[in-house]
Amino acid sequence: MTPLREKMLADLQLRGLAVKTQDAYIRAVRQLAAHYDKSPDQITEEELRMYFLYLKNEKQL
Repeated sequence: MTPLREKMLADLQLRGLAVKTQDAYIRAVRQLAAHYDKSPDQITEEELRMYFLYLKNEKQL
């Protein structure tokens, strides 16, 4: 597990989120990283904005 993922998981646990919710958040970030083929900490705000538009318009989410 990468240090970034470990930190995110620890933060989610500290917030008291359910395990299934933690899994969903981790999965969403993994899908974002896969979409851009780079680490989530290297994704810009503009890329994130474009990804949300992609999810809304292309994936109908």
